[in-house]
Amino acid sequence: MTLYPFIVILQNSCQFQKDENMFEKLRRKIGQYYFKKERLKTNQVHGMVNLGTAKRVGILYTLVDVPDYDKVSEFVTQLQQEHKEVKALGFVKSKSLIHRFLPKLSYDFFSRKDVTWFYRPIHNTVKDFIEKEFDLLIDLSLADTFPLKYIAGLSRSVCRVGRFSEDNTSYYDFMIDAKPAITFDEYLYQIKHYLTIIKTDEKHPQ
Repeated sequence: MTLYPFIVILQNSCQFQKDENMFEKLRRKIGQYYFKKERLKTNQVHGMVNLGTAKRVGILYTLVDVPDYDKVSEFVTQLQQEHKEVKALGFVKSKSLIHRFLPKLSYDFFSRKDVTWFYRPIHNTVKDFIEKEFDLLIDLSLADTFPLKYIAGLSRSVCRVGRFSEDNTSYYDFMIDAKPAITFDEYLYQIKHYLTIIKTDEKHPQ
């Protein structure tokens, strides 16, 4: 007797999850539509850039917890020690972290409240970041994060780097084919490795 209510609740829960997933897909589809419209307005020519010769580097990442920031900060410091101009833009997902990280010279942040219903980031710092002409733009996020892909896809950077997916060809010029269970440290190592061995396109002298 007690089994039937449980089954009904479970079925309703599954239906709710299904409807929620369809709703999320709809929001993303609308976001992709607006992204494509914005991209048609740009005429930026992209190409390959070696990490060693890059002078201006932009970094995108998802900030879920404090250790995420520490790892990105270590990478930023390393690049700055190599006399590169670096700007990092973090997408803060946790409400509890929003007020813990304040913008400073090399770091800016935006959060869910700075993203429209269809995941388009609208914060002023995002607009400034997109307009910045980096030699390299590196998206360090391991998960599929549309607001960051939106920024990368519209960026005026010469070479935009991110994780491989057949759906990501509109957003990145150079992609890392990483295994699903890869850690942040492993992913960062692969990025640095491959960006060190590629050659800068002649049409983009450093």
